Amino acid sequence: IIMSSSVLGISIPTFWLGLMMIIVFSVVLGWLPVSGRGETAYFLGIKSSVFTLDGLRHLIMPATNLALFKIAMVIRLARAGTEEVMRLDFIKFVRARGLPPRRIVRFHLLPNILIPIITVLAIEFGTLIAFATVTESIFAWPGLGKLVIDAIVNLDRPIVVAYLLFVVTLFLLLNLVVDIIHAALDPRVRLDGGEQ
Repeated sequence: IIMSSSVLGISIPTFWLGLMMIIVFSVVLGWLPVSGRGETAYFLGIKSSVFTLDGLRHLIMPATNLALFKIAMVIRLARAGTEEVMRLDFIKFVRARGLPPRRIVRFHLLPNILIPIITVLAIEFGTLIAFATVTESIFAWPGLGKLVIDAIVNLDRPIVVAYLLFVVTLFLLLNLVVDIIHAALDPRVRLDGGEQ
């Protein structure tokens, strides 16, 4: 069930899922608003729709549309990593020593499967921030994607270049953070690069 649902989540195109969500939850059921950002409010000088209930209602469908693919990918990665690590000799050894399953999972399984999951999550977070253009267009949500599409249509090159610099900087910083976390999780990786 886990693998089939994750395959379904990965294979559904974002634009199709967004349109189906609008049809079902907005048009047919009338539960959620069709598009837009909703009512906004200021908090600590920041204007956002996240601070109002109407804004949160407007956020449910775009957030679900963006998150479904990412969640399905992490589920597949976690399951595959768990199956791989559970077959290794050191897991068999700690089981033979009589360690409880909770301790095996927490101290032996999780550190070994977290490294690829964190790497993928960082890259997917970058793509989520940088390339949410389709979702922003479907739900008429004002964001970076809509800004770039408008800049391309209007031939506004400075905005396109600034966006590209932002994306490159974002991915560089995310890769740096992942490398630091990787070094903290895996004692075999050293930040100094020298022998001790």
